[in-house]
Parts: sequence; C-alpha cells; structure tokens
Amino acid sequence: MKKSFNIFVKAALVFGLALGMTACGKSKADVEVGSDNIISFEETEKDFVDSAKNLDWPEGYEIPDHLDDDKDATFEAGYGNTRASQYWEAAWQEEWLNNYKTNPEKAEKALKELEKAPGMAYMGPDKCDDATRKAFKDSLEKAKDGDPSGFEENLKLNDPR
Repeated sequence: MKKSFNIFVKAALVFGLALGMTACGKSKADVEVGSDNIISFEETEKDFVDSAKNLDWPEGYEIPDHLDDDKDATFEAGYGNTRASQYWEAAWQEEWLNNYKTNPEKAEKALKELEKAPGMAYMGPDKCDDATRKAFKDSLEKAKDGDPSGFEENLKLNDPR
C-alpha cells in the first residue's frame, strides 16, 4: 500500500512540475504577437496605402488615402493590409448591390473580384476565424443566386467607412 502511495505522489509531483513548466513558457501566440510584430501608426498607414494601391477597385470608387485610427496607437503588423482588404471587400459588395438588377456585366465582375477574397491574407487563419470565412462564403453564394441579403447584412455590420 505504501509503495503504491509513493508512486502516486511521485506521479502527481511530475505532473505538477510539467504543468508548471508549461505555464511559464511562451505560447506560440505569445511569440507571434510579440513586440517584433507591433508597429507604429505611420508604418501601419503606409502598409494600408501600399496595399490599397495593389488592389483592383470598382470604377469610380474613391480609395481612402489614410487610416482614421488613433495616431498614438500601435498595431499588429499586417493590420494596414487587412484594413485595405476590408475596404476592397465592401467596395465590391457595394458594386454588386448597385448593379445586380441593372448591369449584369458589372455585377459579374464584382463577383469575380470577390471570389479572390478567400485566398487573400485578410481571410487567412491568422487574421480571420472560420465563422467569418463561412459567412463570407455563404454571402457570396447567395449573391451568385441573386440574393442580396448576405452582402447587405455584411455592409450594415462591417462597412469600414
């Protein structure tokens, strides 16, 4: 009996030590979101402007030339690109909504652009959760079927302007 009790105590101590060591270490998220990935507003805004210049936009859409965020804040690297991509998504959803009933060519072009979104960085697993990617996919499928409700809801809740 005493021997099995000692084994139990030793096992509990080893488990507790292992648990304690795990709690003291940095998680993968801590390493990836560490200070090396934190950048200034100016760097973030430059990323936003550069990213926006590299995206295709609907004809006549006025691309924002700056961010309206707190200039004294710091941001995770990639936020500027994500923000530009959110404007891009909203612009093409608006383009589809403005044209799906009256201009099938423009509406189709908007859908073709939006089909690129799942492969873009802002929709990647490190920037976007599964539920958001699914909601986007569902909205896109609705639009392909002529149903504007998904894009309307997204713009109502998430329009970056």
